[in-house]
Amino acid sequence: MRTIKSFKMKKVIALSLSIITIIICGWLILKNIDHLDIAYNKTDWYAMDSKRKIDDRIDIDFCEKQILKDRIDQSRNNARIESNMAFETQVFAFIIIIIQLILLVFIFMIPNKSKNHV
Repeated sequence: MRTIKSFKMKKVIALSLSIITIIICGWLILKNIDHLDIAYNKTDWYAMDSKRKIDDRIDIDFCEKQILKDRIDQSRNNARIESNMAFETQVFAFIIIIIQLILLVFIFMIPNKSKNHV
């Protein structure tokens, strides 16, 4: 009787941990959606347009123009790096979710021990 209860308890703990892991990974995926740079051509175009507008300005000298354009390039580069990190995190979380779903299937397939089998 005690082994049946402990087996069921282990199964409940395994299910709980697996479901909690899936929820956390799902939260990571949703959290990082805002950091993805899906329309990178559009944002690259905006960066080029901003640099063109800086070149057209006559109220600032060449050095200031270079500094402003370098800031735009650095900002764009940082956005790309952040997007790549968010994508890698999402892929990793998705792989963990798949593994956890496979484990859930195996947990559900484990037959419950009964008194007759002991």
